[in-house]
Amino acid sequence: MCKFLMISRVLYDKGYSQYVESARLIKNSHPSAKFMLLGDIDEDYPNHVPREVVENDVRNGLIDYLGYRSNVKEIIMGCDCIVHPTYYNEGLSRVLMEGLAMRKPIITTDIPGCRETVDDGVNGFLCEPRSVFSLTECIKKFIMLSHEQRVIMGKAGRIKAETTFDISDVIKIYHSITDKYM
Repeated sequence: MCKFLMISRVLYDKGYSQYVESARLIKNSHPSAKFMLLGDIDEDYPNHVPREVVENDVRNGLIDYLGYRSNVKEIIMGCDCIVHPTYYNEGLSRVLMEGLAMRKPIITTDIPGCRETVDDGVNGFLCEPRSVFSLTECIKKFIMLSHEQRVIMGKAGRIKAETTFDISDVIKIYHSITDKYM
């Protein structure tokens, strides 16, 4: 059984519909696959997913909605893969960097801020934004990997996190920018 985890505010432009529809398609051939959603329903945001829609998707067995939780690290440790199908203008996603650091393979969209975290086929897979077909194909590819291949993919993500997203390097860049304008 594969456990997929999406961590996000529950907004349509974070890829909610694509995630749920991919779950529906995957469960037809892999009924034991589990699709979890962790995050708040942001009712103040105009493009939020109504609570009734989420509850209906839970009732239909498509997703497990975890809501807001403080034990995010434990939940990430319990999943096999982080799925981040956003087409929201993110910037560099903290969720993806945390997933990499915790040796979790990533499936995310090929947009700025997300594509920088994934070397396609090495530490995860890139899908086309807003494409249920592309996301579903990436999830299928992941399911077909052996346990050993998934572990190797997770380790590659950790190496990418350590070499590309070292916090001391990020702080140096931040200081060089703020020093320039202050």
